[in-house]
Amino acid sequence: MANAIYVNLTPEESGALQSRMRDLQSAVSRYYAATGSHADFEPELRAFITLTQAINDLLSQSISDTASYTAALDMHGGRTRTLLDGIKYVRNVDQHLLHSVVPDSENARFVGGTFGVRLFPVWKAIPVEVHDQLRRGTRALKPAFDGSFVGREISSTMMDILRLYGSLIPDAVHRDGKGEWSGFPLMSQPGLSFPLHPEEPLDRSEVHDWLSTRVPNGDVRVAMGLRIHNGVKYLYGNTWVGEYSFTPFVETTDQVRVDTAAGFTYLACPDMSSLRSANGEFPDALQGSVLRSTVNVANQGTPLTSPQLTEEWETPGTGVYWDDVNVEVKDIPSSWYLEIRRARRLNALVPPSYASR
Repeated sequence: MANAIYVNLTPEESGALQSRMRDLQSAVSRYYAATGSHADFEPELRAFITLTQAINDLLSQSISDTASYTAALDMHGGRTRTLLDGIKYVRNVDQHLLHSVVPDSENARFVGGTFGVRLFPVWKAIPVEVHDQLRRGTRALKPAFDGSFVGREISSTMMDILRLYGSLIPDAVHRDGKGEWSGFPLMSQPGLSFPLHPEEPLDRSEVHDWLSTRVPNGDVRVAMGLRIHNGVKYLYGNTWVGEYSFTPFVETTDQVRVDTAAGFTYLACPDMSSLRSANGEFPDALQGSVLRSTVNVANQGTPLTSPQLTEEWETPGTGVYWDDVNVEVKDIPSSWYLEIRRARRLNALVPPSYASR
């Protein structure tokens, strides 16, 4: 990550922080999932507050290199201090007083439609009578909470915190077996450019290159064919995770070569006999068709050969499939293109019902 600042940690300290980061990442992921399923997200909000402050306490009080942490905060600027002071304030309210920290649901924003509706609550102000019960040191933190939290969408603050910790203590980020942040990416919400990953650039002009320089998410991609469109060669098919596919893909053959050189696997599907519809298993997968493989996905096909990356071909019976997935090569607004490519490249159409299995 550009401009990453490392805090020197012992193996024991790194393990303790990674454990709390795993829980923090999970709380953010579950909170976001709950905003799209009308579930109770308040416990995850309070877990996020508690875990964020627990990590801050470890870094500022318990580790052997607290000086590096203090220096790192100073280098990140006032916005960083404000975020952490605001979290400390609301954590003390939640833990030390008989007042539950809850979102301001009355001013929440709704986004979505046919492909699902998501609720985006904002931070709620702490009543004066509650604030007055706090100790003087905590009361002094109220301007940080009021200025950077109140009225602001909660998921954005959560991602700010994850980006901050990912920069300060990158070795403590909890990752799955493929090196991805556990709990991420978040599920794509059509029509919304909200970041789905803590490492996603905030400058939208940089997202395309970021997506292209990291391997696709998922276990493997199985190609259905290659088409030449306006002189550009495109491979298309499905991205698989376990025995299911929630996400199609369309990539230039140049990008496929970059991905395979980085260790990602593309296979060529010889026929459709092993594929079944699985839409009914995942009612929250609203953004496309769900497929299930009756064989081990690694056996769905064979590694691509040179002719399969240079000449047009298709798996028998999949001609219509190209027409369904080639939206990325059409002349559409750049913002639409970016959202579609991001969702497919990150495999961000996997629904929470699969992740919770």
